[in-house]
Amino acid sequence: MEKQITDMTLKDMEAYSSNRKKSSKDKARNISIKYKIAFMTVLVALIPMVVLTVMMLFFYNRAIMERGNRHIEENIRIMSDRIESVLNNGELCSNNLTIEFSGFYNDKSLKQVTRDSRITSQLSQSLLIYNGISSIVFIDTEGRFYATDPELFDMEEDIKESEYVNELKDEGGKTYLMDPTQNIMTRDDKEIVTMGKHVINIVTGVPIGYIFINMDKNYLIESASSEISYYFLYDTNGFCLSVSSMNDPIYRDSDLIDSLYEGDENFIRYNRENYLIARDEISKYHWTIVGVTNLNKFNVTGRDLRFILLITLGVTIALLLISVLFSANLVTRPLKKLHDGAEQIAEGDMSFRFRFRTKDEIGRLGRIFNYMTQRNLELLKQVDDEAKKKREYELALIQEQVKPHFLYNTLDIIVMLIEMNRSKEAARVTRKLASYYKNSLSGSEEIVSIERECQIIRDYLELQIMRYGDKFTYEIDVDERILSSMIPKMTLQPLVENAIYHGIKNKSDWGKISVKGSVEEADGSYIALLKVEDDGIGIEKVELDKLNELLLEDNRQSLLDDKGNMEENVSKHDTIKGGSHFGLYSVSHRIKLYFGKNFGARIESIPGKGTTIFITLPFYE
Repeated sequence: MEKQITDMTLKDMEAYSSNRKKSSKDKARNISIKYKIAFMTVLVALIPMVVLTVMMLFFYNRAIMERGNRHIEENIRIMSDRIESVLNNGELCSNNLTIEFSGFYNDKSLKQVTRDSRITSQLSQSLLIYNGISSIVFIDTEGRFYATDPELFDMEEDIKESEYVNELKDEGGKTYLMDPTQNIMTRDDKEIVTMGKHVINIVTGVPIGYIFINMDKNYLIESASSEISYYFLYDTNGFCLSVSSMNDPIYRDSDLIDSLYEGDENFIRYNRENYLIARDEISKYHWTIVGVTNLNKFNVTGRDLRFILLITLGVTIALLLISVLFSANLVTRPLKKLHDGAEQIAEGDMSFRFRFRTKDEIGRLGRIFNYMTQRNLELLKQVDDEAKKKREYELALIQEQVKPHFLYNTLDIIVMLIEMNRSKEAARVTRKLASYYKNSLSGSEEIVSIERECQIIRDYLELQIMRYGDKFTYEIDVDERILSSMIPKMTLQPLVENAIYHGIKNKSDWGKISVKGSVEEADGSYIALLKVEDDGIGIEKVELDKLNELLLEDNRQSLLDDKGNMEENVSKHDTIKGGSHFGLYSVSHRIKLYFGKNFGARIESIPGKGTTIFITLPFYE
């Protein structure tokens, strides 16, 4: 059960999707030709403009990217060289101080006061000689403390007991970059990078003390900062030593700062802005410098260019739409007149005529429409006249089947009854004859009620019984609900006549003719069903099959040919089946003519037992 529901759901979804696609296609087809012309023209005009704009922006942005890359890479190289120079100065300073201090401590004649003075002087001179050094600290082995920055004297004890001193105790006379995360000499207003050295007397090899060369972090990269480019300095462990500026939001995102060191991309997008990335390594000290350029600030001209291009494109589109709609109206306004006029003609106003003054294609089309309308008016009148004549001729042809000898024989019966002094019976026959011809021939209507048609065949059968009183009886049993339904006049009479002359007359004993009517259900609706039955000699199967086949063919073609020669076509059909059932063909064809191909006649017969003809008609309550 669930599988069936799923299958039904899938089918419904597919049907819904298909209907939506069809609906979309129908909507596309129903768009006004004016908008189609405008759309196609704008599309053709806009494609080159959009392509040109995109190409201009693409090549311009590519040029800006190349220019930005060159700019930041060049600055990165300058920065790298500058930082390496500062670090080299720190190392050179520590080496020179080692030489000077070795001389001071080797000279035993120097008083301590003089030695202290010379050490302090030498430290101060080194600040002037070597660029990038912000302060120098020297601690000798006897605990004497020397510093170029007075504020560092407040940190004397902390410096002496710091990890920096402990790290350098067991090291030789090499200069080292100290761990910036443990630097106690950093103040709130100044962050520094420190290079340390265990000072060894170059003559005696005896330790003299410890030198710490302090360099301002900001000084290392501040000269390269600008409004569009900023720089990050990382040590060996990936710790960010310095940032050239904190003005941009990107420099306050610690996770992003870490990713700049670890990543290898040269372009990022952050906070809806584009950034170029460049990297360089100070190989001697294993430091890394990362440069970041804000393209949105770098490419101010590009922003203006895009704005100008977009404004130009928008104005061009607006002007193009106005001109296209105006020119499209020149074409579609006459077409709309053609459309409205054609609708007026289609609604039946055949007097409408187009009055175009132009002699272009639309003007010529309007004149052709006028000619076609006039011709259609003439043809409709001609068809209407011919259809009326055909119906009149067809009815006359059927009525012609009430053969003259039927009238003659009836009149002979009347004369015979008068001669036999049976005047009452003669009068009754005369009234029946008058009633029959009154109902069947008088009046101009072609469609009558089933009730009136039953009266026609009742009069006809009464007259025939006067003649063949010893041959048959009849029965008319029609449901009262269908008596008001309509039927082509003289539909049942030809069938009853066929039943008498081709069914009952050739039978050796008595026969019976029955006319029955009822309401039946067919294909969800109700129809009126009439049956003409006889228990005569019946019809052979071969002839019966031909009859039903010809009745089916009547759904596809009329008995009338293009010239209206009904008799010729009827004679062809009668030749095939022996010429005995012309009335059946006429009845079926006329019903289809009036009510449609879903109604008509069919025949069933059993040789030696009888024949039944079924007539289907619309049912009206």
